[in-house]
Amino acid sequence: MLEGKPDRPPVCDFGIALEIKEWVLGRELRTVEDELEFWINAGYDYVHLRPRYDFNVVDIRDKTGSSLAEGVGVIQTMEDLHSQTWPWQKTDDVGYDHIKEMCKIHPQEMKLIISTADIFTHIWEAMGFMHFCECLYTCPELIEALFLQLGEAVYTMNLRCVEEAGDKIGALWYTDDLAFNTGTFVHPDVYRKYLFPWVRKIAQLAQQLDVPFLYHTDGNLWELFEDFAEIGVNAIHPLEPKSMDPVEVKKKWGDTFCLIGNIDVDLLSRGEPEEVEAMVLDRIEKLGYDGGYCVGSSNTIAPYVKPENFKAMIETAFYYREA
Repeated sequence: MLEGKPDRPPVCDFGIALEIKEWVLGRELRTVEDELEFWINAGYDYVHLRPRYDFNVVDIRDKTGSSLAEGVGVIQTMEDLHSQTWPWQKTDDVGYDHIKEMCKIHPQEMKLIISTADIFTHIWEAMGFMHFCECLYTCPELIEALFLQLGEAVYTMNLRCVEEAGDKIGALWYTDDLAFNTGTFVHPDVYRKYLFPWVRKIAQLAQQLDVPFLYHTDGNLWELFEDFAEIGVNAIHPLEPKSMDPVEVKKKWGDTFCLIGNIDVDLLSRGEPEEVEAMVLDRIEKLGYDGGYCVGSSNTIAPYVKPENFKAMIETAFYYREA
């Protein structure tokens, strides 16, 4: 990902809504074969897959999709934690069959990007964010126990994916939001103590496979870049425009991280194709002048993204040639 300037900028996105995939296909997406056809037809050189699992323990979304987990969660005490078997402890419920099937049919020139997610996020959502913060001081043993359980669960999924896909894997991608527009959700030392040891284990697994390790987190990451470098992160996604100046990130960290994304989701959702084209060209010139940049959205390709703008983003990168 930092091996020089390619003949054209790669395209890379983490999440693409089913509605967009079906627009590209012109039909419903039903099978693994359909999934592969989307990634090929859309112009990607990889297929993004994740194990099928759901570690959510409470309904934390209201009718508008807003988070309701800031206050009281379902795990308040050690007694709560030991009161039942939680979803992340049910390893047999995790699905890998679609990964096995994709390994049988995907072209040799394509790779799989395998992603897992949200050790930190699942914990604070299960506890409620305010209670999570309180327990950092009043009940650290609960925090430690949850990070042990979720960390082991997510790391085990990575191990299993490596067993199933092996040398077909082109990258491992871990996703877990750690920050908002002005800084981290909690003091970076919390991540350093509880989360980053698990992220490092996944990074080491990628190193053993000799593939890149990608990290997705929204927000302002200036306090975390040194940690990411030490852990072994090779690429940062998605570089929200409102959180950090991508040119400044490129200047200070472009030799360490490949930068992915930064095409504003708001523009993709409400703008016009010509505006998207202009932004993509601007980002290629400012972030990809020496390589080390992949064109992609500043979050995910959501259902409300205009399909024609998604197409404009991909095609602008695909047909770009330096003058």
